[in-house]
Amino acid sequence: MFPPADDPPDLGIPPNRGPLPVRRNPNSKPNPHFRSGHRRKARPQGIRGVRAHRGALSEKKIATIHNVFAVIRGSEEPDRYVLLGNHRDAWTYGAVDPNSGTAGLLDIACRYALMMRQGWQPRRTIVLCSWDAEEFGMIGSTEWVEQNLLNLGSEVVAYLNVDCAVQGPGFFAAATPQLDNLLIEVAKKVQDPDSESMTIYDNWMITNKVINIQRLSGVDSDFSPLLQHAGVPSVDLYYGRDFPVYHTAFDSYNWMTNHGDPLFQRHVAVAGVWGLLALHLADDPILPFNYVSYIEQLWNYTNLLRNLGERYCIPAPYNCIHSGTHLCSRRS
Repeated sequence: MFPPADDPPDLGIPPNRGPLPVRRNPNSKPNPHFRSGHRRKARPQGIRGVRAHRGALSEKKIATIHNVFAVIRGSEEPDRYVLLGNHRDAWTYGAVDPNSGTAGLLDIACRYALMMRQGWQPRRTIVLCSWDAEEFGMIGSTEWVEQNLLNLGSEVVAYLNVDCAVQGPGFFAAATPQLDNLLIEVAKKVQDPDSESMTIYDNWMITNKVINIQRLSGVDSDFSPLLQHAGVPSVDLYYGRDFPVYHTAFDSYNWMTNHGDPLFQRHVAVAGVWGLLALHLADDPILPFNYVSYIEQLWNYTNLLRNLGERYCIPAPYNCIHSGTHLCSRRS
């Protein structure tokens, strides 16, 4: 804890007014490649005569993290897994990131439990994953993937990720291409939370004029190690493009009830899409993958790569890439 306000911590700032001195490391050497611009005279900023003391209080320590899993064993293909994941660590209160996703995961767990009491058991095994230490660089999920890497590629059907389930209005989805059609079909079955007369698919079409499923090219959530290390088909779902309180103390229940999702209907919609995707992947006799969409993406990127290479005279085995894409197209 900081000392009381009338006794500010000693941060080495002299009491006189004017520009603060720059403390240089006596062992540092100037960068010969650095070229400075205009020299400007330093001057104090803010309200004249008012000084602020800033400080950072952090603790450097080694801590144990815990991933938590709930497993619903499959009846016919118990060694094939459908994973649903969300991380539970937050920078501050985390009403959006990650607790909106955690609430959805717990809601799905409750729904599956009710179905099990009525005699349901999935064809393939369903695993609900609660990752730890995501904010520190996806540590929980990455360590687990590295530990189980030899089996994940051949045994995991898909990974369905929800980090920030609700950030605001508008449904967004990102996925590997073979899951595009399944996402669209499920979106047609879930009521849009902002319109009683439409489904998520209907509103998606009206808003964007076309179904725009993004690609998982970033490394900003727990799908990254499963997709990019183990090659597992993956999906990421959320409502709202961005939100202004990201990773701040304002990411609170108060912000969610006043701005993000006052009636929590968007939370219900995300949980509905998330849970139905998992049910199709776990129960359908034939996995609902459509690799035609995947091939179309490969063709697009192959042509883009060829055009860039020809434009900038970059040598590359375009014929081999084209032949491989053509072979994939015939097999699909």
